Amino acid sequence: MRIRATSVTSVVIALAVVALSTASCSKGASASKPASSSGEEAPLVASQAADANNPDAAATKELPPAPRPDLTITAVGDLTFSRSGGASFGTPKKLLSNVKATLKKADITYGNLETPLSARGKAADKTFTFRGPKSAAAAMASAGFDIVSVSNNHSLDYGRSAFADTRSALKKAKVAAVGGGKNKKEAWKPVVIKRKKATVAFLAFSEITPANFAATSTKSGCSYTQDFAAVKKAVKAAAKKYDYLIVGMHWGIESQYAPTAHQVKEGRALIKAGAAAVLGSHPHVLQGVEFYKKGLIAYSMGNFVFSPGSAKGRDSAILTLKLTDKGVTEVSAKPVKIEGFTPKVKSGTAGKRILNILKKGSKARGTKVSIKGNTITFKKK
Repeated sequence: MRIRATSVTSVVIALAVVALSTASCSKGASASKPASSSGEEAPLVASQAADANNPDAAATKELPPAPRPDLTITAVGDLTFSRSGGASFGTPKKLLSNVKATLKKADITYGNLETPLSARGKAADKTFTFRGPKSAAAAMASAGFDIVSVSNNHSLDYGRSAFADTRSALKKAKVAAVGGGKNKKEAWKPVVIKRKKATVAFLAFSEITPANFAATSTKSGCSYTQDFAAVKKAVKAAAKKYDYLIVGMHWGIESQYAPTAHQVKEGRALIKAGAAAVLGSHPHVLQGVEFYKKGLIAYSMGNFVFSPGSAKGRDSAILTLKLTDKGVTEVSAKPVKIEGFTPKVKSGTAGKRILNILKKGSKARGTKVSIKGNTITFKKK
């Protein structure tokens, strides 16, 4: 029996198509789930997934987060701009003129505003009451201040009307206020500053203030609290949301160079909760600087623009620290002496005497320190 050539050709073509189809299916199966030497399906690995048949597989790889930009923070102590009773120190802008150049070098400058800025209100029934002029807000902005804490035992010295004026003056001058607000929710809310595409959050709390200065659900005030568990909770929440977190604490004992065991315990707990740095105020003298884990605790920055009350209350400093992905680094300070009511960066014998106060207090906290010229440098041991 003879078979026609056209029929043979058709059969050959059909067989070839079937063979090619089978090979293609086998290749597809092999690419998606390669077989093991035992004949069972082998697990898919990333290098095998990222081939031409699965171009989106590479996108499923988890890339490490981009490093956070490095930032510098400068911090100083208490600012009041008046004597107790409201007697003026002089022009706020002039009071800050000697330190302006140093303060403006940092990415963010922080201080503790321990006074209302207002001409209104009635003095609280307490030993010392401060009230500075509203013009101090613009003077602070001009000197480089970006944010100030209003969580302390003088923020409401002249009542809630003066406290409202303070917040209004600061807002107008574009100086952020942390640790106070129209109610408790606002007073406890992180204040966020953006620099170099990084978010730096600030929280501030006072453990020392008249109870009626505290913000409530219906009244303005500061973030006064004795509930440290609530403070830690707020710190943990903020630390998860922002690149860096700075916490201001108004605590300790006045005129004492050494922090209390209470300060040490809480400062370290705040670093463990996620704070990059804890900046202390209230003692009115300089206390030591301590590295803890990846963070830094400056237990007290002393006074800055203030009626010191004693010779040791005139010793101050400008602290600068660097925030990095690896933690706080490159920490240093310049010595400052309050002359009259004006802070001035000092050098020579006067500057070294002040730096030696910081050196002694910081070495007691396990910090390695060195002094060169009018600069003290702090490092981990």
